[in-house]
Formats: sequence, structure tokens, C-alpha cells
Amino acid sequence: MKLPISIKLAIRNVFRNRIRTIITLAAIAFGSVSIIIAGGFFEDTFMLMREAAIHSHLGHIQIYRKGYNDHGSSAPFDYLIEEADVVMNKIASLDNVELVTPRIMFSGMISTGENTVSAYCQGVNPQGETTLNKIENIKREASGLNIQEGSNLTPGDKFDVILGRGLAKNLGVKPGDSIVLLTNTVGGSINAFDLIVKGIFFTASKEFDDRALRLSIDTAQKLIRTEGIQTLVVMLDKTENTEQAKEEILKTIQSMDAELEIRTWNQLADFYNKTVELYGRQFFILKLIITIIVILSIFNTINMAIWERTREIGTIMSMGYKKIDIMKLFLAEGLILGVLGGISGIVLGIITAWIISFFGIPMPPPPGATVGWTAFIKVVPDLLVSSMIISVVASLFSSFYPAFKASNLVITDALRHY
Repeated sequence: MKLPISIKLAIRNVFRNRIRTIITLAAIAFGSVSIIIAGGFFEDTFMLMREAAIHSHLGHIQIYRKGYNDHGSSAPFDYLIEEADVVMNKIASLDNVELVTPRIMFSGMISTGENTVSAYCQGVNPQGETTLNKIENIKREASGLNIQEGSNLTPGDKFDVILGRGLAKNLGVKPGDSIVLLTNTVGGSINAFDLIVKGIFFTASKEFDDRALRLSIDTAQKLIRTEGIQTLVVMLDKTENTEQAKEEILKTIQSMDAELEIRTWNQLADFYNKTVELYGRQFFILKLIITIIVILSIFNTINMAIWERTREIGTIMSMGYKKIDIMKLFLAEGLILGVLGGISGIVLGIITAWIISFFGIPMPPPPGATVGWTAFIKVVPDLLVSSMIISVVASLFSSFYPAFKASNLVITDALRHY
């Protein structure tokens, strides 16, 4: 297949002034690399934040009795799920579902004799929560909930609890210390248990660590005197399957005529959503700046080429080339620069991302958290395509005016140009 004459001429003309072409290609490639690195950093950060929130306390999907999300905060025990085992077994059999674990939440007062602090209490299945806390779909060791001192809850623990490290600090307790947990029962009376602090944990959320206490769900049910639960937490094989699993769970609930409702992790992760929105706008500004740099670089290259080749343009126009042919020639030059620069940028971006990810970037804790992390650069196919599109479109856009200017030269004036 023969290349059109305009493309052949464009390829030859692009490499006439090699130094200027290399500088222009370097500017385009630098823009592509910047998009790939910055976007890959943001994507990796979003993934870590998302997985940390999911595996610390949100899960992928939460199931409640209908009305709990609207009124459960004021009357939490009015929306208990009865016969939860039947619902759990049905949902656990669905595709993409790896775990369904129950929880019951209530507020209480913790006393050590000297200090009394309010707490957000979670009755959990220790085995289910241990599985939920493991983050296995990222290329580094991580856990949604980490034990700082002591040990985690295990099946069979009756009067043991684990505390968030902020709560433990406020109380001044350590593993092995005794506390008294006081709360209201389902019937409205008051009940209290003497408990032993088994461990102190931390998650990615400082707010959660400052208030949270966890104990066995059997102990929690005895404390508040109920056999029901409030929440079923569902863990999936992949976060990307959330919407698909949501539809399947909804169908299952409808087939059972169960008065239940569900929420996905992204409906519950308010801080994550706001962070993604903030970083997304920052990344848009970055792409806009890079696009402007590429446009100016290509514009300068093509404009200088027109000035240097004015007599040549006059000559080929006198030989019968039409205005549209001249425009095609210079647009082709801009396209070639955009394609070559974009390809170079993608290759360099991938190599740079791999090098940075090999060493990692130590990051401090983000606002509202107490845990730092090691950031990688995630190579995202959408970003590679985006960087290529920006390179090509910006090149064509910046070539249009110089091409139009060249095509409208007067032949006699062009031939007299020095």
C-alpha cells in the first residue's frame, strides 16, 4: 500500500530540521508522560483508599431491613433482620460473592473506673471480619484493619473486645485491662458487661479509630438482649463486580419477598467520593495545562517551518498544488508530530511508571487518617489512550492556523520571499 504524496512529503519535511523536531517531540512526549504518571498516581491512591475503606468496615455491599438508612440512627433496634441465616445462605450462593458476615451496631458507654467515654460498638463475626479485612487484590501487603497491640478477636471469644487506638488512648487502656460496657437493650432497659481488652486496632479512618469498639456478635446480642442483627456485610471477589452483584442481590431479595434494602460501598464512602472529585478536578487542570504546552510547541514548529519554506510553498503552488493540498501537507506534518510524540510519551511513561513503582513513593497519612502508605504508579489503559488522543488532537489543532496561513499565500509574494 502506497502512502499518499502529502504524507511522504510531510514525513520528509518533519525531519528536515532535526533539532527542532526533536525538541517538539520531547515537549509532546513530556506531556504524555506527565499525564500517565500523574493519572497513574491518582488511580493508585484512589484504589488504596477504596480498598482500605471496603476492607476495614464498609464491605462491598451492606444489606439492611427496609427503612434502616432513613430512621435507623434514631431507632436502631426497630430495624433488626430476623432469620438472617436464610438471607445469608441465599446471598452467599450467588456468583462473585465470597463472604456474607453479620453485624449489629449500637452506642454505649465505656468505663474504666476513672474514665468514661462514649463509643460506637460493633458486634461482629470474628472469622468473617478477619477474612473481610484481608486486601489481596493489590500488589502489596495490606489489611483494612491492623492490630497495633495485643491480638484480634477469634471465634469463641466471649468477653473480649478490641478498641480503636484513638478510643484506647482516650481511655488510657492497653491489652489485658478490664472495662465496663454500658448500653440500652432492645427493650429499653440498661445492661452492662465486664469485658477484657484483647487488642488495639487502627484502620485508614481516624474518625472510626477514635470511636470504634468491636466484640463478638454473640456477646453483643446477649448484651442488648436480641437474636436479630442489623447489617449483613457482603464481600465480593472483585470491587469491579459491585454493580453486577448488586443487581443479583436485589433479584434474590425480591424473590424472597424480604423487606430489605442494600447500599454499595460507593454510596457509603462519602470521604472517598469527595476526594476523587477533588483530585479529578486537579487532574483536569493538569491535562489542560499540558494540552496548551503541546499546542504552543506544535504551533511554533509549524509556523517556523512555513516562514523558512515560503518560497518552496510558492514553487509547489505554481506547479499546480491547490490550497487544500497545502493545508493537507502541513496538517499531515502536525499529525505525524502528534503521533510520534504520543507513542514516545506512552513508551517513556510506562517505563517511568515501572521504575517508580519498583521503588515506591512513601506517602504521609492523608487528611482524616493516621496511616501512611507506599504509592505506586498504576498503568491504566484509559490514560494511555487519553494521552495519545490529547497529543494527536492538540497537534492537529495547533497545525490548523499555520496550515491555513500557508495555503493562502500569494504565489508571487511567496516566490519573492527571502
